[in-house]
Amino acid sequence: MGEKMEKRQKDFCMGCMNPLDGDRHCICGFSIDGYKVSTRCLPPGTVLTERYLVGRMIGEGSFGVTYIGRDLLLGIIVAIKEYFPLSYGSRDARKGEQVIYIYRDNDKKGLEHFYREAKLLSQFHMLDGIVSVRDFFYANETAYIVMDYIKGITLKEHVKKNGAVEGKEALAMIRPVIRSLHIVHQADIIHRDISPDNLLLTEQKKLVLVDFGSARVEDSTMTQSMTVMFKRGYTPKEQYLRRGKLGAWSDIYSLCATMYFMLTGIVPNEAIERMLQDTIVPLPKMSSVSLAQKQKNAIMKGICVKPEERWQSMLELYDALYYKKEENALDIKWFRKKQLKAALLLIFILLLCIGAGWKVKNRLFLCMAEMQLGLWLSQQP
Repeated sequence: MGEKMEKRQKDFCMGCMNPLDGDRHCICGFSIDGYKVSTRCLPPGTVLTERYLVGRMIGEGSFGVTYIGRDLLLGIIVAIKEYFPLSYGSRDARKGEQVIYIYRDNDKKGLEHFYREAKLLSQFHMLDGIVSVRDFFYANETAYIVMDYIKGITLKEHVKKNGAVEGKEALAMIRPVIRSLHIVHQADIIHRDISPDNLLLTEQKKLVLVDFGSARVEDSTMTQSMTVMFKRGYTPKEQYLRRGKLGAWSDIYSLCATMYFMLTGIVPNEAIERMLQDTIVPLPKMSSVSLAQKQKNAIMKGICVKPEERWQSMLELYDALYYKKEENALDIKWFRKKQLKAALLLIFILLLCIGAGWKVKNRLFLCMAEMQLGLWLSQQP
């Protein structure tokens, strides 16, 4: 096993997953000899399901570890996310361990939910602004999601380096994300961890939301016994509470808090602190932010502390941010037309499957088609 791993490390750069030249050098400058990582992480050179080569760790959270990887079958670079609950899971890679040991009896629900969300999210590959899921599987007593690898930097890094984003540019960048999140929410999937850390800015200046599949152990409530990734300034108050009900409004808070940071370079105060004393400076009072008052108010409504005072859907937020008498009619018409095309395409695929005599084991395609078509019809005048 060790010899095979060392050979793979010599064939491919474990930093960028590109093939190494004859001198075993890579232009990215990564050195496997100087690579140090947590003992919970898989060692570079590990191969999963005889197909996915694991490279360096590129992200780590309470419920998962993300690695850069290479699909040896297709010859493309991917990102591989591994379900790994930090507070009740363990593995010592120094001993050659790959299996994750879970020492909490009821965690199977979290693992199954991680896998189920990955399976459903794989159907949203057509959406702009959301990372595409390519594959998902069980191995090492845990689950993995294989996603497109997004080359770029986080929105947080971009703002820290270049300063606040100009208003018009910020709205243009976030627009596809809002559109796609609305469709994802129709399938009852809540991201729960939107922040500048989880929005990657590509070389083409496009924002892509990543880290779907963060453990969602309960469907509608969070409990104090659960370990949850809180992001200072971006987590809504209901996510801190024992019986806090989560929904689209929760993602709206996180997204609008992220927009606040984009436009000002300031991280909003934590929601729990704001419950006692709200000291956040409203956008309408900031002349440096180049947006219309209506748009500033729309973002501030999205970060209201009380969930019932926020926008209740991404479509409401979208209308508030982008509505113009002339422009919106065309824009919303385009949005609805795209939803209808997606629904009809899914129905067509389903009919082809039935016509070919294939057994459809679940109603995923049909449910998505009904969701898309129903959404489109409900928005018609």
